[in-house]
Amino acid sequence: MKVAYLAENFGRVDRAWSKGGDGIMHHTGHNVGNLAFWYAARMLIDADCHLVGRSTRAKDVPDDVRAFVIPAANFLNKGADLTQLAAFVRELDRPCLVLGLGAQAESADAPPELRPGTLEFLREVAKRTPSLGIRGAFTQKLCGTLGVENTTVLGCPSILINPSRDLGQRLKRKMEALTEDGPFAIHAACIKSVVQGVERELVRLAQLNPGSAYVVQRPVELIKAVYGETLNEAEAEGLRKCAHFLGFGGRVEKLVAFLRTTLLVPDSIDGWVHGLRRFSAGVNTRIHGTLMCTAAEIPGVCIWHDTRTQELTQEMRLPNLSVRAFTDNRYSVRDLFAASGFDAEAFDARRMELARMNMEVITQAGLLPSRHLRTFLDA
Repeated sequence: MKVAYLAENFGRVDRAWSKGGDGIMHHTGHNVGNLAFWYAARMLIDADCHLVGRSTRAKDVPDDVRAFVIPAANFLNKGADLTQLAAFVRELDRPCLVLGLGAQAESADAPPELRPGTLEFLREVAKRTPSLGIRGAFTQKLCGTLGVENTTVLGCPSILINPSRDLGQRLKRKMEALTEDGPFAIHAACIKSVVQGVERELVRLAQLNPGSAYVVQRPVELIKAVYGETLNEAEAEGLRKCAHFLGFGGRVEKLVAFLRTTLLVPDSIDGWVHGLRRFSAGVNTRIHGTLMCTAAEIPGVCIWHDTRTQELTQEMRLPNLSVRAFTDNRYSVRDLFAASGFDAEAFDARRMELARMNMEVITQAGLLPSRHLRTFLDA
């Protein structure tokens, strides 16, 4: 079966070394974390996938395409305008399989007001699928208020990259053996005021533990500065703001010196997951950084700071902390994981449940679940 597949790639930026910071951002949808669910959703279906980018026209899609697969992220946010994608869905007019659709707001008390084009997209895909695969309860409630009731909570496909059925138990054993020495993988650089204190502490954690990595998914100015590329005026100003935000007193040269010894910018999921296996744990403000730690079988805790990170970590039973809980336990990585309340049995049970529900949603859409997905449910 051939399907159209909404992604720039299947989780790898080819010849990333030749593309520079701008090229990496372009091929990852301006966030390296997007590679994760593009890669993961592909693992769950047995189909010949025809890549569809945001500029692809429906008339350019092969006639024998049977369905449109949409590995989604936080599409439902106040800044998104999905008018073009809605028109593509309508013109293509094939059954849709949506996985990982999420709503994003700073607080659950203030759901996002969606633009007309994004509402149109939501309703167009809802008409073409038995059930939309969404991230969590917050997204499900928002969809319901907008008249879209055919939803199933699936978290993010990335939780199913690692095929181990006892992954939670493996993570638990490594948590119990954690020391304070690291090295740690720190997926951070989330430049928003609510986590400024957290982000400064994560810089400190990287500085205090030799061999640790500061993993950057965005913004592009951090990447370009270390790659020695020319920054435009807006990027240069962004870099100065980052130097202040991250605790370097606005001194760009000190920020760049820190990044030169710690920066890691993944360009493929296979390389990302494999590279993480040398670290003892991950401490993150990035949800897909946490999911990649999980795939690599190292403990990863996510400090949640909006509805997106909160609903995903809690729906998938990942180790997670509020900003306040992180602050209270910030001087000990062991204490961070203890405070996260990770329940290995609940985590493993939830993964099996999510695998079963993914299989049901995929089958209902008229597609075949992959062998990888079926292994979760094989006795």
